[in-house]
Amino acid sequence: MDFKDFYAKNDDDGRRLDRILKVLMPHSNLSEIYKAIRKGLIKINDKKCKSDSRVSLNDKISIAEFLLQSGKNTQDKSIIIENKLPPLPPVVFENENILILNKPYDMTVHGQNDSLDKIVLNYYEKNHKNDSLAFKPGPVHRIDKKTSGLVVFSMSLEGAQWFSENIRIHSIKKNYFALLQGKLSGDCTFEDYITNLEEEKNGFYKVESGNHIINKDSKAAVSHVKVLAHGKFKNQDVTFVKINIETGRKHQIRSQTAFHHHPLLGDTAYGGKRIENFKQDFFLQAAELIIPENPLGLPPKIQIDLSDNFKEILTYCSIKN
Repeated sequence: MDFKDFYAKNDDDGRRLDRILKVLMPHSNLSEIYKAIRKGLIKINDKKCKSDSRVSLNDKISIAEFLLQSGKNTQDKSIIIENKLPPLPPVVFENENILILNKPYDMTVHGQNDSLDKIVLNYYEKNHKNDSLAFKPGPVHRIDKKTSGLVVFSMSLEGAQWFSENIRIHSIKKNYFALLQGKLSGDCTFEDYITNLEEEKNGFYKVESGNHIINKDSKAAVSHVKVLAHGKFKNQDVTFVKINIETGRKHQIRSQTAFHHHPLLGDTAYGGKRIENFKQDFFLQAAELIIPENPLGLPPKIQIDLSDNFKEILTYCSIKN
């Protein structure tokens, strides 16, 4: 019987065999993989093993070739999808652990055939695949489809673990620029509770900000708002602000600004007045990341300039940027 050999790399060290096999054999379900292991059709260093065996650096994983042949159709489909993918957005920072992109407005981060995670996976397969058998890059924090700006992807297991943990404990600071409806008089802090609402049309989920806990899913949300400038949009007051979020709740900025009577200009889902003849429905940009000392080679600050679309509406509102 012919076997194909794979060798464990740095990001495979210590991982369970079945987790690695799910990537190497994407066309097989777990029960089929477990059965193949029991029959000795999959081995580690030429020895029978168990599904929960841990793989070490440089271990040889041997898989009976016929188990891999049935995946050809799946691979062909992935090539077809790859050819339809949009290009990778501008790279702001990249090393072996982390990839930071400047996501354009109206691009979905995950969940669709042409979403950003598929684009990054395709990029990883071409440029970093030799770093691991089983690791797949993924976003380490959330950013909405209609929010533009910085989005971070892990490119190694170490990068995924460190960045995700520091997002969780809030040691990484995220700053956004936003254009709000109305005239916000001065700097302030929004401290609210955010609760998920039921699904609405087209699969869109809203949240609700309030000053009290509604149910067990309500979560505290804190945003610090700094007023940068005031302007006018068609005789309506607007405020250009910088927002630092302490927490990372879904639609946090959109729902909190609306609850405090200053929704994002144009954000009709949260009470903003519709704007026309501009390239975006509303303007919210993830513009800065403040990063603590780290083992990943990340600089202390990552920042980008305002997008051309954002600059255009600020100029229209007579706001200098």
